[in-house]
Amino acid sequence: MFHQYPQLRARTKEWFKVSAKESKEGEVIGQVEILDVIDDTFGVNSSQLIASIRAMNVDRIHVAINSPGGNVFSGIGIYSALKAHKARITTENMGLAASIASIVLMAGDDVFQRENSMTMIHKAWSLTAGNSKELRDTAEILDKIDTQLISIYANKTKLDPSIIEAYLEKESWFTASESQEIGLAHTLEYETVIAKAAFDLSIYKNTPDILKKVTNEDLLAKAKAEEDLKRASLQKEFLRRRIELAEYL
Repeated sequence: MFHQYPQLRARTKEWFKVSAKESKEGEVIGQVEILDVIDDTFGVNSSQLIASIRAMNVDRIHVAINSPGGNVFSGIGIYSALKAHKARITTENMGLAASIASIVLMAGDDVFQRENSMTMIHKAWSLTAGNSKELRDTAEILDKIDTQLISIYANKTKLDPSIIEAYLEKESWFTASESQEIGLAHTLEYETVIAKAAFDLSIYKNTPDILKKVTNEDLLAKAKAEEDLKRASLQKEFLRRRIELAEYL
């Protein structure tokens, strides 16, 4: 099983959603949401998402992404299904499009990245065991996967493949403005949920410090601590006024 980090696991089996609606202009718009790890370990898997995409009889498909990555072949399958569809595809990085999720992002005819989001690209990664031949075979497969990834990014950005390869080699994180600068995505300039709101990204080697070891639980704890501090401050102010009133009386 090849991943761009196999430690990643979806938190729930409902890591994607598919729906459709009619626009004011009378177009039928398909909506795909990928809001967790691209993961086939649950009963609901990428094959079902791919089948749903292929079955969509719509004019446009909008793909919203907030994912730290996952299984390489699942992600490439989703990318291929979107690229092959007759509809016009819009992909949008809502907070995080990391690892193979960034490949799904590249499937769009129109690719957007929210102002406060991050896109990360790197080389494929795998856990393996076996004799020397088996390990060399695995390395060869990883090299072939990397060649595919480089081709996809290069086709979208129009950058030389050697530049893309260098980005993958060092694990590169791009803000919206940086993505726009190199041609990965266009910036959408309004605030949304940022990447750190959802995932523990400390498994990646070059994760920006602001995104390390920050999860929903961390944010909730921080919010509670801030609320407790605010409440204590209000209680202190109330007590001070009571004392002042007592002195006045």
